[in-house]
This record gives sequence, structure tokens and C-alpha cells, in this order.
Amino acid sequence: MIQILKSSNRNQFARPFNSRLVAATALALVLGTPVATTQSALAQDATYSADEVSRHFKQLKTRSLKPSGTTRALCIGTRDECNPGNSKDTGGQVAVTPAPTGSETAQGNEQTAETLVVDPETKAIDAGFNLLVSFEYASARLSPAAKANLREFAKGIGDPDLKSANFVIEGHTDGIGSVAYNQRLSEDRAQAVTEFLVSLGVDRVRLKTVGYGKTRPKAANINDPSNRRVESKLVLE
Repeated sequence: MIQILKSSNRNQFARPFNSRLVAATALALVLGTPVATTQSALAQDATYSADEVSRHFKQLKTRSLKPSGTTRALCIGTRDECNPGNSKDTGGQVAVTPAPTGSETAQGNEQTAETLVVDPETKAIDAGFNLLVSFEYASARLSPAAKANLREFAKGIGDPDLKSANFVIEGHTDGIGSVAYNQRLSEDRAQAVTEFLVSLGVDRVRLKTVGYGKTRPKAANINDPSNRRVESKLVLE
């Protein structure tokens, strides 16, 4: 037999919930926080801004378009191939030489301002923007914090000055696990980032997705957590 609660009994169950709601609302008002904010307490703040994203790529685009000579050196190849003198503890990062001053130029200083390394396969300039994308353990599921960052990234590359720019989305892992496992995980994570950016309105043709597994560590210690990352790089025009 189904029992129907009388209105008085229903009110007894409702009172504790209503009391908690009133108390939470009162606390929000005391703290000067809108009630709507309490309902979105799980919302995440982005680690970087859209302006930082657009500024990074616009500066890189300007550098890549400079004529060859004393202002730029362009190398097509891997980081190690283009920077054979770099020590292993730098993780193969590209060293950028400061631009010469006016007096140095007048004295005939032939030192180049910078070395831009371009991947021979993807044509991506090796000066990546770390998307700071975090995932659930051993999965390609984006965390709320990751989505907050990617929303800013999508806004940043939507800058009118970057409308013709294309990007490579690279997935990387640390050295824990087999080569095959890390390769697949890096591909899945890079693809997850790409799909989320597309869902935000980024044109898919502007994005190329690749996974490098544990073959391109950022830190010398291959198991360093910083090697677990997704980067975006500007494609050379």
C-alpha cells in the first residue's frame, strides 16, 4: 500500500533543507557574495588570460616574418639538431640570443637576434605555449581547471591578428609506462584538447593534433611531472 504523507509531515522534512538554504544565502550576503556565486562554487579560474595567449603568438608571428640576416636565424630540424651545443640538462630547449644594440650593429656585430627552430614534419615553430591542461589520472578526460584554461586559449587565438594562423596541439607524457601506452595517451590527450577547442568555436582546420609520448621531455628527468603536458605551437607561414 502506498502511503501519502500529510502536508504537515512533508513540512517536517522540508524545514531542515529550507533552513540550510536560508543560512547559506544569509552567509553569502554577509560576505558580500552574490547568491548565484554560491551555486557555482565549483567554477574554476583560468591560469592565464586570453590576452597573454594572443600576445605570445602575435610576437612569435612577428619574429617569424622578419627577414633573414642579423635579425633571425631559421633552422629546420629538431631542437638537438639546431642547437647541438645545448647541454642535456636544458631539456633541449632553444636558447634565444638577445638582439644586438645599435652600437653593436654599427660595429659590425654579426650575432643573430634569435634562433627559430621549425619542426620539419609539422612546420611548427618550437616556441610552444604550455596550455597547462590537467587530466584525470591515466585518462584523457579534461578537468574543470583545464577547461577554464582552454576557454581563455580559444579567445586568445580568436584575435583578429591571428585569424589566418594555424596551430599544432602537441601531447606529451613523462617516462612512466611503456612506449606504446604513453604514445596512445599523448595522442588521446591532444585530441581531447582539440575537440574541446572546436566545441568552443575554433575552426578545426586551424588545428593539427599530434602525440609524442615520452620522446620529447621538457625536463632532463624523464619522470618529472612537468613532462606531462599539452603545448600549442604556431605553424610557420
